[in-house]
Amino acid sequence: MTLLTTFQEAVADGIRRGLHTCVQVCVLLDGHEYFHGAFGETERGRALSTEDLMPWRSAGKPLTALLILKHLDAHRIPLSTPLASLLPEAAATDKAAISLMSMLTHTAGFPQIDSGWPHASWEQSVQRVLEQPCGLPDGTAAYHPQSSWFLLGEILRRLAGGSFSFAELLRHDLLEPLGLSDVYCGIPEEQLPGLANRLPVLYERERGQLIPAAWGTPAWLTRSSPGSNLRGPVRQLAQFMQLLLSEGMTEDGREFVPAELVRAMTARHRVGAYDQTFQHIVDFGLGVICNSNVWGVDTVPYGFGRWSSSGAFGHGGAQCALAMCDPERRLTVAWAANGFCGEAQHQRRNRMFQDALYKDLGFADE
Repeated sequence: MTLLTTFQEAVADGIRRGLHTCVQVCVLLDGHEYFHGAFGETERGRALSTEDLMPWRSAGKPLTALLILKHLDAHRIPLSTPLASLLPEAAATDKAAISLMSMLTHTAGFPQIDSGWPHASWEQSVQRVLEQPCGLPDGTAAYHPQSSWFLLGEILRRLAGGSFSFAELLRHDLLEPLGLSDVYCGIPEEQLPGLANRLPVLYERERGQLIPAAWGTPAWLTRSSPGSNLRGPVRQLAQFMQLLLSEGMTEDGREFVPAELVRAMTARHRVGAYDQTFQHIVDFGLGVICNSNVWGVDTVPYGFGRWSSSGAFGHGGAQCALAMCDPERRLTVAWAANGFCGEAQHQRRNRMFQDALYKDLGFADE
């Protein structure tokens, strides 16, 4: 059995230092499962399972992005379309002329608008995002953790007729067709009791100690946030990323989306721009981060490791997760931890995990 020895040592080091108590990981090579494992305990005396529902946070953004691109393609709506053409109530706001391209490349100018999630309703969140001023000029590179994704999710709902919630559309149009039955963007409240034994305790780090985090409580568990609140076993996150690596083809040989759509999604559309949110140059595709090692391999946030190839792409989840593909290596990786250990600590952990995986796989260029 493959052990991923260096990676396991990095996980154990993080447990000793109080960064997390458990980690799930899945590695695919050439489309086949190379390793799938769970390390540590979700709480004292309870071992993590590979079937537990881990937080993905923004590592789930590519799922939302692909579904939006699929619907835009079906309706022949170009990415240059201004927001007001799809959400008429945006016409009286400073977001009227902002394009879909700007939102998907994080250049729309309203990165930190408070959506009210998870305590506001979906409708209230959409309204709040529209009504609050942008704060930055359209075209400014600044990663949007949540705000623009509520508008993209609302556009998706309306393209589908408006009678379904975002979570219902995601499940019907993407999760079920791809066999991702254990992925949620807001767990239905009636299902929470039955899933309680698959929900790891989530922690945040405060004064060097792990304390229970709000992200593991009902409001955060049950309310949809299209850009920041997906969760599930990392095997299913890797399965989705493999779809991108296979340019839209499923494991059983079906075309889920045209190859050119995936190529457009994973191409570099934002290059060499200093990101005001990340405080670093980061290149972006459409809802995915492109390998940005050229801008600082030891400093780039949510990077894919020093030995990842230039064509690698994927997305990180705030202080907890990473999903990525390396086309040159035919490699897909997804992992998630249950400890939100602070940005600086997490970035060091992220680099350590990714470098460890590449070493274990024999891809490290010593």
